Amino acid sequence: MNLLLSDPGIYTKGDPSVWKGRIDGQERDWMRWHQLMDCVDLLQQPELQRSIAFLGFCSDEGVGRNQGRVGAKDGPAAIRNVLTNLPVHFSDKLKLKDCGDILVKDNDLELSQESLGAALKLILQQEGFPVILGGGHEVTYGHYLGIREFLKDRNQTLGIINLDAHLDIRALQDGKGNSGTGFYQIERDQSAAGQPFHYLAIGIQEISNTKGLLAYAKEKNVQLIEREHLVTEKLGLIREKIVNFSKSVDYVYLTIDLDAFAAAYAPGVSALAFNGIVPDDLFFSVYNVILDLPNIRSVDLAELNPYFDIDSRTAKLAADLIFKLINKMATK
Repeated sequence: MNLLLSDPGIYTKGDPSVWKGRIDGQERDWMRWHQLMDCVDLLQQPELQRSIAFLGFCSDEGVGRNQGRVGAKDGPAAIRNVLTNLPVHFSDKLKLKDCGDILVKDNDLELSQESLGAALKLILQQEGFPVILGGGHEVTYGHYLGIREFLKDRNQTLGIINLDAHLDIRALQDGKGNSGTGFYQIERDQSAAGQPFHYLAIGIQEISNTKGLLAYAKEKNVQLIEREHLVTEKLGLIREKIVNFSKSVDYVYLTIDLDAFAAAYAPGVSALAFNGIVPDDLFFSVYNVILDLPNIRSVDLAELNPYFDIDSRTAKLAADLIFKLINKMATK
C-alpha cells in the first residue's frame, strides 16, 4: 500500500504553507481553522484518532473522459482556500489534519483511484474520519476501493448516499471508467464479491439521466429521492427513508456532487444544474438528517471547478457543507 503513496507523482503530504490567513487572537474562541490545522504525511502513519482527515483528490481525468469541462483537479486547492479562514466553532476534542493530495500521473486515473483507496484505508485504520476534497466524481470509485479493503475482514456492509443530479451508473467506455461510471463499477464489484449493493441517490433529475439509466438503477434496486420530491410536505418521508437506509448497513459513505445544486449557488462545477437543489432551510434539514446518522463514516465532495466559480460561490458552498459536518461530528 505504501508503495503506491511513496511516488511523489501520486501523493504529496500536507502543506502548511496552504493554511494561512487572518488572525484575530490566540484564544480558541477567536481562532480560525488555519491556526489549528496539522499537516501530516500518511507515509508516516500519523495519529488520527478523533481527527477530521482532509485529503485532496486532484483529478479531472474522469471528467475529461466523460466529455465534461475540465478544471476540477484544482478543486481541492480552491476548497482549502476557503476553509483556511473559517472560524473555530467545534470543541478541542476534535482535531483537524491535512493529509495532503492524491495526484494523477500520466493520465492514469485507475492508478490514482487505487492510490486514493490505499490512503483512505490507512486513514480509517488510524481511526480518522476522512473528508476527501475533489476532484471529479471519479473520486467515488477510489473512495469505495478504500472502504472495501477496510471492511473486507470486518463482516460489515456498506451503504452509499449520493447527493447528485446524476446517477453516475453508466457502463464503462472502451473498458475505462470516468466521472459517470462510479456506481456501475461499484455495483459490479459488489456483485462479483457476493455483496449487496446499497445505493441511495438524492437530488436526481430526469432531465439529467436517460430512461435507460433510470431503468437500470431500478433493476439494481437503487433507492431514489428525486429533486422534485425535495419539498417540505415530504420531509418526514424523506427523513424516514434516509434513516431506514442507514439502519440496513453498517458503514455509510456520503458523496456530495456539487452539481446537484442550482447553478446560481454552484456555478463552478463540471456540469451545471440550472434547476438543482437550493441550499435553503429545507435542504439543510435533509442534510442534518444525514449528518445525524450514527454510522456515517466518511465523506467526499466532488466536481468543484474553480475556473467557472463566480465569486467562489461553489467553493463557499462546499466549505459550508464541511463546516456543518465538522461541527456535527464534534458533538458525537
